[in-house]
Amino acid sequence: MESGQGTVTCGSWIRRPENLNLAVLGRSSKKKKSASPSVLEIFSFDTETTSLSTSPQVTHVFEETEGELVTIAVHPSGDDLVCSSTKGGCKLFELHGQEINLKLLAKDLPPLQDAGPQTCMAFSVDGSKFATGGVDGRLRILEWPSLRIILDEPKAHKSVRDMDFSLDSEFLASTSTDGSARIWKAEDGSPVVSLTRNSDEKIELCRFSKDGTKPFLFCAVQKGDKAVTAVYDISTWNKIGYKRLLRKPASIMSISLDGKYLALGSKDGDVCVAEVKKMEVSHLSKRLHLGTCITSLEFCPGQRVVLTTSDEWGAVVTKLNVPADWKEWQIYLLLVVLFLASAVAFYIFFQKSDSFWNVPSGRGQPGKQFEILDPQYSEDAFGPSKGLKDSGKKKTQNVDDPPAARIAEAIGEDNVAAKPPESSSALPLQGFNFYQRRPSSPSLFSLYNMAGTKNSSDLRLRVAVKAVPSSPSSAEMSGADAEEEEEKSEIYSHNMTEAMGAGKFDAACGWRIGTVLTYRHELGMNYNFIRPDLIVGSCLQTPEDVDKLRKIGVKTIFCLQQDPDLEYFGVDISAIEDYAKACGDIQHLRAQIRDFDAFDLRKRIPAVISKLYKAINRNGGVAYIHCTAGLGRAPAVAGYKLSDACDLLLSKRSCFPNLDAIKSSTADILTGLRKKLVTLKWKDDKCCTVEISGLDIGWGQRIPLELDEEQGFWILKRELLEGRYEYKYIVDGEWTINKHELVTTQNKDGHVNNYVQVLDDDTDSANAALQKSLTGDDPNLTGDERLRIRRFLEALPEDEG
Repeated sequence: MESGQGTVTCGSWIRRPENLNLAVLGRSSKKKKSASPSVLEIFSFDTETTSLSTSPQVTHVFEETEGELVTIAVHPSGDDLVCSSTKGGCKLFELHGQEINLKLLAKDLPPLQDAGPQTCMAFSVDGSKFATGGVDGRLRILEWPSLRIILDEPKAHKSVRDMDFSLDSEFLASTSTDGSARIWKAEDGSPVVSLTRNSDEKIELCRFSKDGTKPFLFCAVQKGDKAVTAVYDISTWNKIGYKRLLRKPASIMSISLDGKYLALGSKDGDVCVAEVKKMEVSHLSKRLHLGTCITSLEFCPGQRVVLTTSDEWGAVVTKLNVPADWKEWQIYLLLVVLFLASAVAFYIFFQKSDSFWNVPSGRGQPGKQFEILDPQYSEDAFGPSKGLKDSGKKKTQNVDDPPAARIAEAIGEDNVAAKPPESSSALPLQGFNFYQRRPSSPSLFSLYNMAGTKNSSDLRLRVAVKAVPSSPSSAEMSGADAEEEEEKSEIYSHNMTEAMGAGKFDAACGWRIGTVLTYRHELGMNYNFIRPDLIVGSCLQTPEDVDKLRKIGVKTIFCLQQDPDLEYFGVDISAIEDYAKACGDIQHLRAQIRDFDAFDLRKRIPAVISKLYKAINRNGGVAYIHCTAGLGRAPAVAGYKLSDACDLLLSKRSCFPNLDAIKSSTADILTGLRKKLVTLKWKDDKCCTVEISGLDIGWGQRIPLELDEEQGFWILKRELLEGRYEYKYIVDGEWTINKHELVTTQNKDGHVNNYVQVLDDDTDSANAALQKSLTGDDPNLTGDERLRIRRFLEALPEDEG
């Protein structure tokens, strides 16, 4: 898919005749003072490559006065689309033509022309009704296509959060930003019930079951500090129970058209897909939209594929790692085989077994009793549930996780063996320790060792970050605030230790993660002078910190944090920026580098250095460079001869600059960015799933391989920039290496990874020799190379940082 102008704000699938699927995306410019109008684009979908077309099939450009696109709803027929914008109300689009000759005809919707921004919109399953919920809390239900108003309730909610129609189009469920949820009769708009909830519960998202068996309503509920998925029986509207699936706050919820799978997207970019009958996670994509809130999530109508969107990462199409569905011809073949087998069995019994037909039926003979449930079944596997009576003797129940066994039984999975909550919460990532209480991107110093780099394997450090004397301590906070800040710092420090690659090695990938690294945000800003004109430190927390830096001669503050990093510790960056601007003698600049991504650092370093270089020349004085703790990204952009810089930094401040990213970025400038197609194979046609972790996506994510049945190989084809990439295979959930591909040497704990070295085709070329030199152990630039880099940085526009 080609990246168009603006940010992707919403997206949806369009189901067309003859099993043709399209994707519609809304783009808006979110930059201040930008004159770029919003755009609606429709892409075709290739089922073979599981990707959208490189360019849109049809485009509609909105008027600038209509504002930004908020949400899209698609009619089940695929012929009508409704878009809501921040200023233009709602607009109807009629889609005409086939895939290669599509046309969009825009029309006004009189009842909704001046409705204001709508946070959610939905068509009923049968397409006869259309509902909208506004930011102002107003709920509307219209008959489609006549647009007759069925319900217009101005005070339905404080502000509408989410909505969904039931499978039979009889009910509409809606949720509010205040945590309440209501049920409405779709036929006449009359209120049915408000869902019951405890004082510490907030109902945020809702989806009705769509499998056509037993009707349920699934709700994403924030229960105190726990995120759970609750299940309601719509015959009584009583809660059956709940299950912890995503285990973090959800931003979006979706259910497949056949009702088999339920999907949740998190506020920091994760997606989990659960099988409804078992209420167990079948697919988990961690950091699919790294560090950003997922704004759209929808199942493809005819494939086990989901479309997700976010402001930063745009649209992403993901093939789900779930069991393949039966094809239509396979079902018919099975029925024929069963019929023939039954006919043969009947003939044999009839011809050979006279006694079979003459067995007298004993009237008083007791029948054999069968036990439906698995012997290991336990009703208290997930805790108590109201509305269901206990059978047999009472059992001690866990109040944290209610009865998934009961939920599974109620939904239709009779033979269920209860399991501990952990076993069904997520696909296991063997060898990885992730804390899921943190928001989108809490750690800022994991750029060093996420790809299995070896530079830190022998470091045995305990990094204790000390606060400056004038910084506030946790003792000055209230008890609850201090405890919360300390907990955040503890989680932050743990993730820093894990991500930076210090200490013991991980069992699966050979990470060294044992050394204790400590960052205490509650102790205030801290820093170290690297040179008289250069400081590397932790983040500013309040506008008062600006004055502290002014007193020591700082003229440029250079912030490398992303917005999620700031939100995690509650830093008001706008207040700091405004105060620095008001001072007039100090400049605050930002150049965001994404955490957990060495390749983002590699790509962004040139623009960031360019921006910093120009600011220092312009402002003079001392430059203060910081991320959050000043241990990862800030040292990486401090400049200097690499080996000297590393020695100087470590002598002044315990930190972990990503040397490999710096080397690769330097080589990219001097040799150019070139990609090569790499093919990786796994020989085994007996396994069910094969994935790869590592490469250019890091160890926290996985890429599925495709099975070539003719060759008996699982294959991955991927374009990679020049460089060395370590990776491992995950075969049916087990981490392993491919002995037929390159492997690293054993580390001291006996662990090895596969690796691939992407090189220039002409290994004797000047570029190949320069690439090898610059990415070696101790690269040293010539005077001419330094001049070329300087000219390159000076030529870069500042807005690229």
